Amino acid sequence: MRYLIVLMLLIVSCKPSTEKKADVMSAEETESVSTSEPDSLSQQNEPVLESAADKKRALLQGTWYSTEDPKSYLKVKDDQLIMGYEGIESATKNYALNLADQLPDDQPSNPDTQYLILKQGEETMTYAIDNLTEDSLKLLFLPRGNFLSFSKTK
Repeated sequence: MRYLIVLMLLIVSCKPSTEKKADVMSAEETESVSTSEPDSLSQQNEPVLESAADKKRALLQGTWYSTEDPKSYLKVKDDQLIMGYEGIESATKNYALNLADQLPDDQPSNPDTQYLILKQGEETMTYAIDNLTEDSLKLLFLPRGNFLSFSKTK
């Protein structure tokens, strides 16, 4: 929650340099400024990723199959993760997905590690992201410490 508040404060307090200049300019100067130049951000086709968590969240999107058991899968869409097993509907669970730089409840955390935190009601599962690329994912289940490896389907 505090990260969300800090993020909102940063967004509100930071203005692009053109807005800062506009605040300082007088009315006469404002009239002389041409507004016909296109905004460089509006010309980009891809979304702007602002943090390492955003980049990892984008890489996580899609369906991942366990390298040890190809029927076991993770399906990530936006901030939701579906954990399932092909052929067994009762094994499918939906979780709210959160990426964090610190473990919940002030547990000791490694500053160089990003964590995948899954919540479903009162249940919370925590994983350290050991490796994440476009086609492979390796998680460390905490607190037990066993590794889970996945490959992404296209």
